[in-house]
Amino acid sequence: MVNLKRILAGVMSGVTAVSLAACSNSATSSSGAGSSDTTNTSTETTIDDEIENPVSVGDISIDAGEEVEPAELEYLGCYDITTAGDVKPSYKYFSENYGCTIKCTIVGSLQIQEKLTTAISSGESPDLVDYADNTFPLLMSKNMYTPLEEYMDLSAPQWSGLEQYINQYKWGGKNYYYPWAYNVAPYFLIYNRAVFEQIGIEDPKLLYDRGEWTWDAMKDDIRKFIDSDPDGKRTGLYGAMQYSAQSFINSTGTPLITIDESGKLVQNFDNANVDRAANFMQEMKKEGLASFQEGIIDVDTTPMLEGTAAFQCMGEWIISGFARAMLKDDSLDYFFVPFPRDVEADEYYYPITTFGYLVPAGSKYAKQASVFINCCRLSNTDEDLKATTKESIMRSKKYTDEMYDFIYSFKEPTNFHCVVDNPYGLDETTGQIIKDILGNTLFDIQSDYSGQSWTQMREANIGAISKQIEYYNGLLAQ
Repeated sequence: MVNLKRILAGVMSGVTAVSLAACSNSATSSSGAGSSDTTNTSTETTIDDEIENPVSVGDISIDAGEEVEPAELEYLGCYDITTAGDVKPSYKYFSENYGCTIKCTIVGSLQIQEKLTTAISSGESPDLVDYADNTFPLLMSKNMYTPLEEYMDLSAPQWSGLEQYINQYKWGGKNYYYPWAYNVAPYFLIYNRAVFEQIGIEDPKLLYDRGEWTWDAMKDDIRKFIDSDPDGKRTGLYGAMQYSAQSFINSTGTPLITIDESGKLVQNFDNANVDRAANFMQEMKKEGLASFQEGIIDVDTTPMLEGTAAFQCMGEWIISGFARAMLKDDSLDYFFVPFPRDVEADEYYYPITTFGYLVPAGSKYAKQASVFINCCRLSNTDEDLKATTKESIMRSKKYTDEMYDFIYSFKEPTNFHCVVDNPYGLDETTGQIIKDILGNTLFDIQSDYSGQSWTQMREANIGAISKQIEYYNGLLAQ
């Protein structure tokens, strides 16, 4: 049995070195399973590494907004947005064409709320801050941000087709958050292709391409993987606990907490599809198909590197590590697929997460910050800036062409059936309860819910969850 406190302690202490990489690997910083939830001390950096990743934007022309007064913006978040491979071209365009610079104060994501609250109350607000799990609705309800309708134009080409997602984060009738990155299938199942081929397991990517990558197909692959080991040392699925469970639930097309047409929060914890997905996960746990090896935490790549686990669930940030391993040893072959399709669903349904920056209340440079947000979004839509950004990403993350093409095929939400789900943005206590019961549904975790069924955990907590939703809906009604 895995001890939850031990896992979390291991994440906090053992992942500091990769936390900034986790954050910088495009839009997974707010949804990583502990990878960016570090408590590392604040540092400041504006280092521009032109040796490892030289970026030129001199031949690019984009319309990110009207001219602004030059300024030095303050950013508070968990990575250096002036050097990160996927943001550096946007920053260079912003600085060279709008005369603005950004000073980065880097903290662990768990520190952002405290640091931001202190800065606002002291009249020293930063100008940009990362979106995080508790941004919506918790921090929005506390008036922590500046509404941006005055500065942003949803009719601009870069925002085409995204209004429905942007409005999912509307609070009190105002838009505070314009995500520049959209991640359909934000959590992938990573596997060792070379080991699968040796065992005779068909490549899951081929099953996915044929529309045959289902819950049952995944279970069959895991059984074959485990049964092929005469020493009994292989395991099946491990990795990001609550996000694995959420991904299975969302594959039914059902969110746990979402926004209805009236703009109110609604919960679906007692939905029949959620129950069915939970029962499937509990069967996997009971059959030993989802488990952690002794001493292994969710971000540990050892089981994948050594070929002793079938799948690791993790955000895309971790894939660059496997890509680097393949560069060093051409006999290695790792790949990934999204979570499988619900056997009763007619299509693949995917959770969608977003990433971007908000402008804190009290910022002196909201207009300049909005121009930078536009630059970031244009790195996904303007062909010239997009091509430069791809080159930057490939140099910094070492993806293969196949990896890049597959990852970035999931960046355009209009091509998929997306499920908008925000289950962790209530108060801190309720958010942790939801993480605990989801994690315990799929994995055998030592916690307050050890040995309990999904139904027991849900019934014990649905009152508290509903109460929090009623609280926020009450604020919206005022």
